[in-house]
Amino acid sequence: MAGQGSAESTLLRGTAVFAAGVTVVLYLFGLILVGVALSEAGSGADSTPMHQCRDTGDRPQNVQVDARQVQFLPLRVLCRTPDGREFISGVVPSWLNPALAVSFAATVVVAAAAFVQADRRAAARQASARS
Repeated sequence: MAGQGSAESTLLRGTAVFAAGVTVVLYLFGLILVGVALSEAGSGADSTPMHQCRDTGDRPQNVQVDARQVQFLPLRVLCRTPDGREFISGVVPSWLNPALAVSFAATVVVAAAAFVQADRRAAARQASARS
């Protein structure tokens, strides 16, 4: 019985570490996409405003883009018009933020389950030591 609890605990911890790794990799992927887009926007002719702000489907018709803002949670680049309207650029793929949310939630749930499992095993060890 002790071997089975140990295996479950190891599986839960490994799954939590894997889910955390997936979350980190997805977030870093998004940061790299944002960094590359911002570095391209700062150099060369026809680089301002960002191509992603000018060419996105969310852009209002016949409006100029004069600024951009990076948000880190959720990860995205907002484009601003002179009249204060904002729209999302196409820098970060639409699937990335939901995938980040799911992987982060999975990390939290599995890590919590691993802690509960470890606590139960410790309580069972203490109970068997007393008897």
